[in-house]
Amino acid sequence: MKHTLRCEKTLELAAAVKNQEEETLELAAAVKNQEEETLELAAAVKNQEEEEEEETLALVSCVKMIISAGSSLVQMCIVKVAQNMDVLERKVSILPVSLLKDLLPHLNIYYLDRIETAAASKGISSSVVWAGLWRDLDQTWRWRLKSALPDQDWKQRCLERLFHMVLFTQVRRRGSYLSDLSDSSILSMTVKHVRVLSLHTSTRNICRLASGDLRPILSSLETRVTSLKLLDMKSLFKHGRKYVLFILHRLLDHGSVREVVLRRNPDSSFLSWLMSRCRGPQLTVSTAPETSHADGIDSRCRAELEEPAAKRLVLDVEGNPEVLCAEVSSSSSSADRCPEGQIHALDLEVSKREIMSTVSRILPTWLCLHTLHLHSDSGLVSEQEMSVLVEALRRLFLDPGCSLTALSVSHVSGHTHLMSVLRACPTLQSLCLEICPPADTNTCRPQPSVSVTENRELRLEKLTVRSTGPMTVACFLPVLTSAPKLNSLHFTGIHLSQQFFRTLTGSNPSLKVLKLEDINLSDCHQEILQFLERSVLEELSFRDCRLLDKCAVKKDFLLPFVEALKGISSLRTLMLSQNRLATSAIEMAELFSGCRPSKITKLDLSSNFILPAELLEFAQLLETYRPVQRLTLDLRFNPLDRDPEVKGQALRKLIPYCNILTDDWDSRSTMADHISVM
Repeated sequence: MKHTLRCEKTLELAAAVKNQEEETLELAAAVKNQEEETLELAAAVKNQEEEEEEETLALVSCVKMIISAGSSLVQMCIVKVAQNMDVLERKVSILPVSLLKDLLPHLNIYYLDRIETAAASKGISSSVVWAGLWRDLDQTWRWRLKSALPDQDWKQRCLERLFHMVLFTQVRRRGSYLSDLSDSSILSMTVKHVRVLSLHTSTRNICRLASGDLRPILSSLETRVTSLKLLDMKSLFKHGRKYVLFILHRLLDHGSVREVVLRRNPDSSFLSWLMSRCRGPQLTVSTAPETSHADGIDSRCRAELEEPAAKRLVLDVEGNPEVLCAEVSSSSSSADRCPEGQIHALDLEVSKREIMSTVSRILPTWLCLHTLHLHSDSGLVSEQEMSVLVEALRRLFLDPGCSLTALSVSHVSGHTHLMSVLRACPTLQSLCLEICPPADTNTCRPQPSVSVTENRELRLEKLTVRSTGPMTVACFLPVLTSAPKLNSLHFTGIHLSQQFFRTLTGSNPSLKVLKLEDINLSDCHQEILQFLERSVLEELSFRDCRLLDKCAVKKDFLLPFVEALKGISSLRTLMLSQNRLATSAIEMAELFSGCRPSKITKLDLSSNFILPAELLEFAQLLETYRPVQRLTLDLRFNPLDRDPEVKGQALRKLIPYCNILTDDWDSRSTMADHISVM
C-alpha cells in the first residue's frame, strides 16, 4: 500500500516535473520569440535611423544646392519675366529695385524703351544697358567704359545704328534685345531716333524707302533727320538713280535736313542740283569789279541761276525727282510745285576741276549757308585754284545777306592763303585750314608790311591750322594779334617760338580752348607757366608735345605746372596724351590736393606708358584727396595688361570718383614700349 502511494506520488511528481519542463520550454520559446522580436525591432529602429540620416543628409545637400544655385534660380525667373513681358509689363513696376535692375539687360529694345519711366522713378538708369547694346552693334568699338558717360545719349546712338543695320544691311539676331521683334517693328521703333542718316557703299535696299510699304518710314525720316551723309554717291546711284534722287528730294526739300556731307560726287549735274539748296530765298549777285584771275558769273550763268529749279536742271533721262514726287504723292497735284530746301552746313569733297568750274562759279549765291567744309579729292589745291576760290568767297561776303560764319578748307598748298581768306572774309567766325607746304620750303616768311585786314579787327573766334610739313608760328602771329575775340585755338605740326605764348597773353585774353598737337614744347616751360598764370582757359590740350623730353628732374617742371593749372578756376578739361609721362603721371593726382583743388572734370592720360603699379599709386592719392566733382579719366593705350591684379586694385579704387575709359589693349604685341621711351 505504501509502495503504491509512493509510486503515485512519484508519478505525480514526474508529471509535475514534466509540466514544469513543458512550461519552462514554453517560457524559453516565449523568451526566444521575445528576443527575435527585440532583434527585429532593433533592426527596424536601425533601418529607420539610417533612413532618417540619409534623408537629413539629402536635405542638407538640397539646401546647399539651393543656396549655391540661388542666383541661377533668380536669373531663370528674370528670363521668364522678360519672355512674358506682354502679360507682366504692368506688374514690373512693383518689383524690388535690385530685381528690376537685373531685369533690364534681358529685355528686348521695345520693352526696354517702355519701362524706362518706371525704372527711372526708382532711380534706375538704363544708360549702361543701352551702352552695352551699342558696343555689341558697333564692331569697331575700341574701348569700353567701366562707367557709362553721362553726356552720351546711348539710347539714341544705339537705335540710330540699329535702324541703319536693319534697313540697309543685315543684322545678326544675337542676344535678347531683338527677340520676338520683326524687321518692320524694329524700323517703326528706331526711326523715331534717327537724326543722322548715312548712305554709303554698303547701303543696300535704299530704294525700298521709295516703295509704298515703307512710305511711313520715309515720312518719319523727313520730320526727324537733320543731317544727311552721302558717303559714296557713285555707288548709291547704281542702286537706282531715279529712286535715290526721289529719296534725297523728299529729305532735302520736304524734310528737315540742314546738314549734308557729300563724298565721291558722281557728276556735275547732281552737284549743281544739290548746291542749289545753298542759295538764299532771294538771289543776289554782287556787281563788284571782277579780278583778272576770276571770270566770275557770266550772263549765261546768271540766267541759269535765276531759272526755276524745276526747269534749270534735268538730272537724267529718267526725269526730275519732283515729277516722281508728284506721281507718288496723293496730296499733290501736277500743278503744285515742290518746295526747295535750304542747306545750312555743307561738307563737300570735290575734284579741283569742280572747284574751278562749279563751286567757285555759284558759291557767291550761297546766302543761306552757315558752315562750309571743302575737301579736294585730287591732291593739293594750287595757288591759282585757291585764288579763284578766295575771289568767290570775297564776292559772297560782299553780299549783305551772307550767312557764312564757319569755313574749312583742306589740302591747301601754302600758308599765305590764311591771310587772303581772312581779308576776303572779314566777318568769318571760325576758320580751319589744312596746309601742305611744298617739299622744298623749310620755313615761311610772314609779310610784316601788309596788315591782315588793313587795321580792322577780325571777328574770328575759332582758328584751327594743321600743317603736314615744316612751318613756323611766325606765319600766324599777325592773325592772332588781329583777333582779340579769339576763344579757341588749335595748332598741329607747327614749330612754336617763345613769342607765341606772349602773343596769346597780350592779344587773346578771352582764349577758352587751347589745343597744341605734335609740337615740341620742351623749350617753352617758362613761357607756358607765365601764360597759364593769366589765362581763363576751360580746356587745355598738349598732345604729343614732348613736355618732359629735356627735363633732368621731371618734377622741376611738373610741380609748378600742376600748381599753375590749379590756379585756373575755369579749367575743366586737361588732355596730356602721348607725352611719355610714365611714372610722372602720379604727380597729376596733386591737381586735387590742398585747399585749392582743381575743378577739372576730364583728364586724358592715354598713351603715356603708365604701368599698373603707377596707376595704383595715382589711385591711392586720388582716394586720399577725394575730388569734389566726378572725373572722367582716359587711360587707354597704356600697358596696364602687365599686371592684371594690380590693375584691378587700381580701378576699384578709382571707380567711386571716376568714369574710366580703358581698353584691352595688348601692349606686348606692339612697338609702343619702344616708342614711348625713345
